[in-house]
Amino acid sequence: MLTAKHDWGRLLEGDGAADLMRALPDILQTRRWFGGKARRVAGVRIVDSIAVPFDSSSILLLLGVEYRDAGTEIYSFPVTAVFGEDAERVRREIPPAAIVPFVLKTNGTTGTGILYDALWNRVFTTELLAALRNEARFQGAVGAVRASVTAAFKDLVPIGTRLDPRVMGAEQSNTSVAYDGQVILKLYRRLEEGINPDLEIGRALTRMQFPFVPALAGALEYQSPSREVSTLGVLQRYVENAGDAWTWSLEAVKEFFTRVSSRSPDNHATGDTSSLLQLTGEPYPARVCHLMDGYLESAERLGQRTAQLHLALSRVQDDPAFAPEPLTPDYRQGRYEAAMRGVASALALLKDRMNLLPTGAQEQAAHLCGLRPALEDIFGAFRNVNTPVSLIRCHGDYHLGQVLFTGADFVITDFEGEPARPLAERRMKRPPLVDIAGMVRSFQYVPFAFLKGAGLPPSPWCQFWSDGACVAFLKGYLSAAAGSELWPRTNEGVGLLLDAYVAEKALYELQYELNNRPDWVDIPLHGLSAMLKMREQSQR
Repeated sequence: MLTAKHDWGRLLEGDGAADLMRALPDILQTRRWFGGKARRVAGVRIVDSIAVPFDSSSILLLLGVEYRDAGTEIYSFPVTAVFGEDAERVRREIPPAAIVPFVLKTNGTTGTGILYDALWNRVFTTELLAALRNEARFQGAVGAVRASVTAAFKDLVPIGTRLDPRVMGAEQSNTSVAYDGQVILKLYRRLEEGINPDLEIGRALTRMQFPFVPALAGALEYQSPSREVSTLGVLQRYVENAGDAWTWSLEAVKEFFTRVSSRSPDNHATGDTSSLLQLTGEPYPARVCHLMDGYLESAERLGQRTAQLHLALSRVQDDPAFAPEPLTPDYRQGRYEAAMRGVASALALLKDRMNLLPTGAQEQAAHLCGLRPALEDIFGAFRNVNTPVSLIRCHGDYHLGQVLFTGADFVITDFEGEPARPLAERRMKRPPLVDIAGMVRSFQYVPFAFLKGAGLPPSPWCQFWSDGACVAFLKGYLSAAAGSELWPRTNEGVGLLLDAYVAEKALYELQYELNNRPDWVDIPLHGLSAMLKMREQSQR
């Protein structure tokens, strides 16, 4: 428990601050948005302290988290305090918001309170929206926060409208606050120097009035004399939805497994991307249509929306950050070297954690380690591919959880890229196939994840379902993108690029599961092994 004299703000000064900094490494480990769980924290310090808004009792802390491997990350942590019965209410009703209890000594009396995350303080989040409307600027001890809006703000938040804030339940690399189904504020927790792709791409697509992403209404940015501007948060249109496409897909696969429960699987499964590409030019088999019901049509529509997104991103005017570029030998070599580092990193982590895995996963892991040369061959083929294709700004972390299902259509969200990767890498231009690969892996995850959640073993039907979904998605994509500069001219070129990006995504998943959900590591292990097996068979 921390102790402060006179007012809780003293917790951020002197001995109070030192006590809080000592407590924060353990506190941060309990936050889902904290990205350093797999690293050893050496210490935490206050980089800046900003009162936002001016008359608020809440303070935005920027915390420097220093790791024992000499790395440092900056996290945003807005804090406020309550006392007595209000403190008990925070503990009881919003335990995820609680940070640490403290004792306050004032005029000879002692009271207890609790320091908690200010995003759960309705006064603070209401005033944040007002700060955006006024395009306010807040000076801190070192730097300042600046609020700005786009032309969409006045339509989404009309003057005189009072919107009630509510913290959204799902938390990943950001925390989101919804305002009465009108707008949603995403506060990024880990800050990096430079513009976040979510803000950069959101601005471009909002200017173009692209209808299948949430319109950008405003932004919060932080700047200090020694740093580039960092994106602190974005305000976007709230999209009424029936859940994300991942949840919708889990429901679809649940119905699918009910339909096939008394059937024997057939040999429809393909398992490799080249076979999937071949199937896009053929009619769906009657059995696939029957067993997958209406999911094929919806997956096609998602593919079409994805192609429309890529075409829009390739046609942003007057901004070099979006201008298409050719796939050059230097680019291929750079991505090859990065992929080789990824292979080495993933397999080293896999070997290090091998004994912690379930027995079945240990066998899969040992098998994959023996296939390292075949895995490296995939990226060698990528380095040598010689097919014209444009590099453009892409989504960068594309999967079913990044798409909202409205009940009839889709809205694509969250353009910040894979949070674990450096900002400069997330802003790189890439072949659009990187997003297609992400969605292919997402479709491949769904049936395995459903069975794992139900406590059931993997089924041969998993590949039947995921292949059908992938083919439908690719059919939809090609209906809008075929013949454009986004799509390689030969199926061989498409296959080589897609294989490389699918493998890279699966290796990323492998490391994620090892660090966060070891019981799930068998899913990317299965995906990689199945892919390598099918490639070996096709090359005989």
